[in-house]
Amino acid sequence: MRLRMRLFGGKGNYAYACARVKARKSFLLSKDTYSRMMVMDIHEIGRFLGETQYREEMSLYGGKYSGASLVEVAVTRSLASTYSDVLAFTTGHLREMVGNYLRRWDTFNVKTILRGKVSKASNDEIIDTLVPAGAFSEEYLKTLVAMPSLQEITDSLMKQPALRLTPEMQRDVVELGKLAPMEDHLDKMLYYDLLDVIEPTKNPERLLRDFIRREVDVTNLKVLLKLKAERIPEERIQRYLIPGGFEYGLDKLRALAQGGDVSTIVAELEKSSLFEESRPALERYRADAHMSTLTIALDKSLIGQSEKFAHFYPLSVLPIVNYMIRKKVEVDNIRIIARGKESSLSSKVIEELLVM
Repeated sequence: MRLRMRLFGGKGNYAYACARVKARKSFLLSKDTYSRMMVMDIHEIGRFLGETQYREEMSLYGGKYSGASLVEVAVTRSLASTYSDVLAFTTGHLREMVGNYLRRWDTFNVKTILRGKVSKASNDEIIDTLVPAGAFSEEYLKTLVAMPSLQEITDSLMKQPALRLTPEMQRDVVELGKLAPMEDHLDKMLYYDLLDVIEPTKNPERLLRDFIRREVDVTNLKVLLKLKAERIPEERIQRYLIPGGFEYGLDKLRALAQGGDVSTIVAELEKSSLFEESRPALERYRADAHMSTLTIALDKSLIGQSEKFAHFYPLSVLPIVNYMIRKKVEVDNIRIIARGKESSLSSKVIEELLVM
């Protein structure tokens, strides 16, 4: 029997933890700061980050990496440190809830290790891109990376009951180098388990559950848009769809996968609450046909939902989840700017890729 999440009341240092998170939110980069970074070159961006909350990681990895690689590694490792700090200053049931939410990084790290091994990346490169913020310790993840073969890595992962891997998935990885079935399974288990442990008996619980289900909607819609644009057959698309969405159940998603092209999905999005505040994005997509216009609008909608929920219940787990989401968005934005600058993309193109 699973331990059910209790979001409001019960044992947990809600007032203290929410105050700590509120203080940390004040250090998130502003839209004006992103605008300033857009006129910097990659070296100036590195120096700027060295004067912010990323200074420790920029200094730590400065002798090993340079340019955009240094920025990416530093902000990613800072993200892991931030999440660990947040988990550390929570107690009781609140800590359990934050820990459950952070288990998504176990999925991320397993994928990163397997992809790194298949692509022949060095052990150091793999380790430096991990975010050890879930249930798997950094020591365990490093042990996996140090293993010389996919067979040994997957043997170890097969012993992790939370992953519920099958021998068939292991064979796909070891014998065929085929990661998609295992990755698809891990994504589905992530949301299945998270939704399963939230008992929606009070308003904060219902709001968090609804938010997670909206996250499933956004994940599925982004997959659907991408695969339809690539003209992937409908029966293959269905394998990647995750059950449990708020507005888009599997039947509705299958119907979208079967009928028409991307324009059919865009027409459906016009009716969705996800785009209530993002109508301009649909108009821009019709003008430029850039898929990123839609996917970024979906991400912004999700962030907006988390902001609203956090405002409704300021002494619950919701403001903490909102902060963790916004921190990840900040790290993603910094990485996009750094890679864009190093690739000589125009400021306009880079700005269109940011979630602000």
